[in-house]
Amino acid sequence: MNWKSGEQIVQYEMWGEGIGTARPVTVVEDSSRHLALYSHPHARIVTRGIENRNALELSDRIDLYMGALDPLAGEFREAVSSHNHVLTITPPDAWYSVWLFWSPEWEFKFWYVNFQSPLRRVRSGVDIHDFVLDIVVQPDLSWAWKDVDEFDELVARRFFSDDQETNIRDAANVMVATIENRGSPFSDGWENWRPDRSWRTPRLPENWSDRH
Repeated sequence: MNWKSGEQIVQYEMWGEGIGTARPVTVVEDSSRHLALYSHPHARIVTRGIENRNALELSDRIDLYMGALDPLAGEFREAVSSHNHVLTITPPDAWYSVWLFWSPEWEFKFWYVNFQSPLRRVRSGVDIHDFVLDIVVQPDLSWAWKDVDEFDELVARRFFSDDQETNIRDAANVMVATIENRGSPFSDGWENWRPDRSWRTPRLPENWSDRH
């Protein structure tokens, strides 16, 4: 299954076996190298994600994360994506995705490495299982870890299988080396990318929860 540039699909951000967020996105490139997806500012989404989670103590946050593994936990609510332009670049079978963030005026803000399970293609889009750990990369390619405390706590609670933890840590080591060596995609000029002006803001289909 390959999508054409400009095609609209749904990005399912999974938590456990259930959907955490359903986000409409536009396909930029679907090739043997990567799947690149564009998230429009202010696109309407549905989510059961935890609001204001960073205001909670770490142990309380993790308790909520563990409780949310029940696919029936929490009700979906309508929301709007951020005001940023976001491009995600995900190689096949990779345990990470590289994101680029721009302001509404297309000022490049930063890169973001999101550690996750390899993308799973479904009929209406892609499933993504986020694994909490991230790297924030500035335009000059200086970088810092993000959410290490949450990742370590989830490891301690056996949220990840041994294989998952190994793959995440291996991917993290690879991405640190890639950033420091200015490898792809950080050297590919994606900061200058812009969407086709004919692309409209995508909308979730009425049957957005039907992934298969």
